[in-house]
Formats: sequence, C-alpha cells, structure tokens
Amino acid sequence: MKAPTVEDVPAPEAASVRDWSELPLDALALVFGKLGAIEILMGAGLVCRSWFEAAKVPELWRSVDMADDVVVHIDKVMMCAMAKVSVDRSGRQLEVFVGKRLSRERERERERERDIQFYKSSVIKFVNVTTHRSPALKVLGLMSCRGVSNKGLSEVIAKFPQLQDLMLVRCNNVRGRDVFEAIGRACPQLNRFRLAKSMKVSMFQLCKGEALGVGAMHGLRSLALVSTDVTNDELAFVLDGCPHLEILDLRTCYNIFVDDPLRARCAAIKSLMLPCARGFMQ
Repeated sequence: MKAPTVEDVPAPEAASVRDWSELPLDALALVFGKLGAIEILMGAGLVCRSWFEAAKVPELWRSVDMADDVVVHIDKVMMCAMAKVSVDRSGRQLEVFVGKRLSRERERERERERDIQFYKSSVIKFVNVTTHRSPALKVLGLMSCRGVSNKGLSEVIAKFPQLQDLMLVRCNNVRGRDVFEAIGRACPQLNRFRLAKSMKVSMFQLCKGEALGVGAMHGLRSLALVSTDVTNDELAFVLDGCPHLEILDLRTCYNIFVDDPLRARCAAIKSLMLPCARGFMQ
C-alpha cells in the first residue's frame, strides 16, 4: 500500500478569529466599568462603533475620577472637554466627581505658552461643568485647584444639596471661616469632609478661626484637617458642633497641643490621628 504523502494530509481548518466588536453591549459595559474615565474617553471608546456605543452607557459615568496621574500629559482644554463629556454621558446620574489641576512643574511649562488667566478660568469650568447636570452628586473632590475661590466654591456647592463627601486638597484659595460655614448650611447630608493644605501654605497663609466654620457641618462622621492652623480651642468648638464624629485626622496640625484634656475630649472618637513632633500618626 502506498504511504501517505504531504499532499494527502488534510489541511487544518483556519483558526476562527473572534470579532470583539460583536460582543453584547452589556458585556462591553461590564469590561469598561473596570476602566477610568480618561481610559475610556481616550482609548477603549474609540476602538470601533460598537465600543463607542458601549462607552456611552450612563451607568459607566456615575463615578468620574479625573485625578489620575495621566492628566499631567493632557492639555487643559482637552481635560475640560472630557469633563463635560463625562458629565453629559452620566444622564444626570453622576454621583462622584474628582478633579485635579496640572502639577506645578507642568503648569509652569503651560503658562509659558498661554496666559495664566486661561488656566484659572479653565479650572472653574472644570468644576462648574457638573453643576446643572448633576443634581444627584454625592462626592466631590478637588485637588490642587488653585483657581477655585471661596465665592466660586460656595456657588457650586449650593447646587449639590445631596453632597455627602467633600475633599479639598491643596486648594489654596479656598480658606476662611465663612466658606466652610456656607458649605455646612448648603449640604445638610455632608458626613465626610477632608481638608488638606501644604505645609508651606499653612505657614505663610495663616487663617485664624478658619476651623470654626467646620463646626457648621453638624452631620460629619469623618473629618480630616491635615496641615491646617486649627488650635485646641477651635477643635473644641468643632467637636461641639459635630457630635457624631467617628474619625478625626489632625496630622501635621502643629497648633494642636496634645495633652490629657484633649485626649479625654476625643475619647469617644473611634479613629483618632494626632500630630506629633515628626508628623507621624499617634
């Protein structure tokens, strides 16, 4: 019998190639839910028409965090445009929005090319873009947004009565007692407030009595006043105004004198972080 030759061996069937564009919309949306807003807007949502449609599902945009490290490589105009698109896609369901300004070093490079006032107005737009289209906003975080002022923030916050969590990190032009009292009045559901300043700002831009405004946030359960000028007397006022506090962070607040009366005053707080000589937690 004749031995089989290569010609007699049947060729293997061509391997089937999966068309990822044909994945069901709900499956794509589930995958996209693992990505961040910027990754969707600048990557996955641009692959094909079906992925673009999946990237517009409102459920993906209930939480928008635009404070990722990748923002340092994105032009401010584009960042504002992406913030607007993110809010629009949420279909008024946006609950969490975190925004960040460019780093100081990157910012200086930009300012050599354009006027600094452009950046100040862009930051304000970056925040205000959420106001009229996000009535359900519960969490707002602003990081290094020096263009946001007391007046601007007060006007924005007044439009978010359901706000429960507010974070202000190195927003140097938001300061003073009045603005925090205004926040307390406008947001009766606020239960978490984080205020963090840079040590340099805390040393050279003293705001006496600023912490007294926090006493108007009566529903707080978690409070951070990192690197602020709060004193023992002001802290006592805050504790009186916020009787439900369970978490208190006072790291690098060097106007606080840690003594037995202070510890006794804070005895009911479950998680307490106090300043010490080297700025570590006690």
